[in-house]
Amino acid sequence: MNILLLSAGFIGLVIAGLTIHYLLGGLLAVGSFAGYFFLNGNGEWFPIVIFVLGILLLLLEVFIPNFGVAGVLGGLLLFGGIYLNYGDAGQSLFDLSIAGIISVVLAIILLKKGYSFGNFKKLILEENMTKTSGYSSSKDYTDYLGKKGITTTTLRPTGKVAFDEIELDVLSSGEQIESEVFVEVIKVEGSKIIVRRVS
Repeated sequence: MNILLLSAGFIGLVIAGLTIHYLLGGLLAVGSFAGYFFLNGNGEWFPIVIFVLGILLLLLEVFIPNFGVAGVLGGLLLFGGIYLNYGDAGQSLFDLSIAGIISVVLAIILLKKGYSFGNFKKLILEENMTKTSGYSSSKDYTDYLGKKGITTTTLRPTGKVAFDEIELDVLSSGEQIESEVFVEVIKVEGSKIIVRRVS
């Protein structure tokens, strides 16, 4: 039962982040995590706070390139929160590992089916600041449309790409793209450069 609750919580996070059913996913995550902690713990808030901080750090790892410390620290905090709540290191590690594997597999399946982190688009400026709209910008990347480059960092979905010795911040079209992979600029929106993997 414990591992089912924890797994359901992580599945809810994946659903909330990758599909249009973000409300359902969020409710599933909150309800499952609450059940896991309050049914198996002593009711203290400290383990829950540590666990939530771990989730936030893992989200940072997804959206901020080359911030590997956040991912490692996030994983440690997740384990710490579960261990302080449950009291059994072996069982805590087992529960977290199974829940993590299930959620990663689900995320990969959804990403391959065309889902993306669209629910987080609010973090990115959607309105184009064009000259015709009354804006002016010192950076114009329209010349890069159709240009090919090579990734110098992993795009998750943001990262850096080298174009003829010039390294620029870019955004992938939704998928994660590893370092040292050829990509092509498919869209330019103001200072936002969107690329996709070159097959």
